[in-house]
Amino acid sequence: MTAGTIIERHLGGVRAAVDASDALRLPGGDALARVLALMTGNRPAKALEMLAPLVDGPAIAGVARVLEAVLLDATGRRGDAKAVLARFLEDPDAGYDMLCLAGDLFLDWRMAGEACRAYDRAVALAPHSSHAILRRGKALSEAGEVTGALDDLRRATLLQPNLAEAHRALGDELRDASMPEAAIASYRRALEIDAADETAAAALEALIASLVPAWHAAMLNDARRNDAFDAAIRRAVGHYAAAHGGSADGMHVLDIGAGTGLLAMMAVRAGAGHVTACETVGPLADIARDIVARNGMADRIAILHGRSTGLEVGVDLPRRADLLTAEIVDAGLLGEAILPTIADARARLLAPDAPVIPCAAAVFAMPVESAGIDAERRVDRAAGFDISAFNRLAPKLYLQTDLAKYDWRPLAAPAVLFRFDFTRAAPEAGETSARVIPRSDGTAHAVALWFELSLDGETTLATGPMDPPTHWKQAVFALETPVALNRNDPVRLTARHDGRRIRLALGG
Repeated sequence: MTAGTIIERHLGGVRAAVDASDALRLPGGDALARVLALMTGNRPAKALEMLAPLVDGPAIAGVARVLEAVLLDATGRRGDAKAVLARFLEDPDAGYDMLCLAGDLFLDWRMAGEACRAYDRAVALAPHSSHAILRRGKALSEAGEVTGALDDLRRATLLQPNLAEAHRALGDELRDASMPEAAIASYRRALEIDAADETAAAALEALIASLVPAWHAAMLNDARRNDAFDAAIRRAVGHYAAAHGGSADGMHVLDIGAGTGLLAMMAVRAGAGHVTACETVGPLADIARDIVARNGMADRIAILHGRSTGLEVGVDLPRRADLLTAEIVDAGLLGEAILPTIADARARLLAPDAPVIPCAAAVFAMPVESAGIDAERRVDRAAGFDISAFNRLAPKLYLQTDLAKYDWRPLAAPAVLFRFDFTRAAPEAGETSARVIPRSDGTAHAVALWFELSLDGETTLATGPMDPPTHWKQAVFALETPVALNRNDPVRLTARHDGRRIRLALGG
């Protein structure tokens, strides 16, 4: 950072602190004004020379010492600047404004502890100063003190509700503390105050992008998925109407994982009287409300932000639901917690014998040979070095993969690993072992996983590599060490699930 940049960075704060301290009216104030003029003209060496006699003057010594630190830093003498500020902090008569400026300098130098000391003293002099509390919050954040940082940043927004910087800083801390929904609210508040705050706008956009999966558009454009769910929902609503005098106006549907509200709108279009839909991602819930309103269904669909496990009948739902829709499956079926989520809904939120869409599923697997997948997900040597130990860091989980994009071949017939009935109580965990008989010699680089989803008794969706494509594609579990298979020589495929993820082992 150049001298001019350093001076420019702090000149505004210097002038504000000098004005607030009324130093220009004190003895030596004329000389101090000339120092400020030299700083404005980017002449730090000359300003430092003129400042020297003022540092020991009793009237404005504190102001002069902080300015000296700025000028020393600007002339490449940061070590001396730090020493000057350290001595300044020992001055019992140090004023509020100069303490804040000293804290800003320390914070600029990534010296969070010293910055906190300066801000602590400033806050002690002015307990309700949003500036000092905001800056101390930033210093605590730099020091990794998350709780203290959040406390100070929240306090700064309360003391000065229209300070966009405080809301933006709080958003940053909430984001880094893995509280994205609260961070989004803070960024939005910052932008309400200052619509031109590009930093807050960029942070908000990036955070929302991280929360809304990139596959969401592909899912919405998946005609096979959409048509299958629409057909199953129409049948369920029709069955309810047939049992209730030909009308489904009294039907209450619960949609878990609402996304854009698509399945909820399908239910209303089919004739359901009311849908309660919940979505865990705040920005998606907001968009869903807008979409539902644009389609004229806001009076029949309630979009709630939160998890279904937090819903209560009589509070969030008018009564127990007559139908559950829950498209909460990933490429390997269980990754979005469909098992515990539906189990909780059946126990607390559904009417007895209420149908569930989907109602069942099966998970299939088979070993595959694919040098392309192996090259992407496993490594033995690079540039002549053995770096195979890196494979131990690879996730022992499947990844969504479109097998059609690779040169691959199946080495055995598909095996059924698990079957799930979502209409009944499901085990929290499971383990299975399948005897796989290779059809040919080959090297198993991975195990491909897919599912067949039964939406009701008539409609199924299959995501296997031989089925028509869907946005789910397949799940592929890359083996840490490829396994050589021999034709007709059986090998054991072991699978375990904990209700949320599936783990595999081949051989042994």
